[in-house]
Amino acid sequence: MLKNTVLLILPVLAQAADSCKALVLSGGGANGAWEAGVFWGLNNYGISGNFDYHVISGVSAGAINAAALAGWAPNDGINAAEYLSSTWSNLVNSDIWVEWPLGLAEGLVKPGLLNNAPAVQFLTE
Repeated sequence: MLKNTVLLILPVLAQAADSCKALVLSGGGANGAWEAGVFWGLNNYGISGNFDYHVISGVSAGAINAAALAGWAPNDGINAAEYLSSTWSNLVNSDIWVEWPLGLAEGLVKPGLLNNAPAVQFLTE
């Protein structure tokens, strides 16, 4: 009986070792905050280890989240979720853009209507 059980378990273990879990995050400004909340919920209320991943990828706001999560081990999801949630919870508009000194009119002759220099600083910190 034990021999048959071992033979049944071995293919399951081999299949698990051959799997690759990916965390793929979408774009869209507010989606980044939503993703942080979902990631927090999965890691705090889900079964530990069920949401570990081998590969992470994202687009736009998802890429910002992916870059933040890349600094954490996949099995350290609770701490990563706390960091990500705190970052989005404390983010304010002026962390991302400010008006030009002469207002929106100046933005007509600049690369954009708003000065996004704060976003560059936010992303590099």
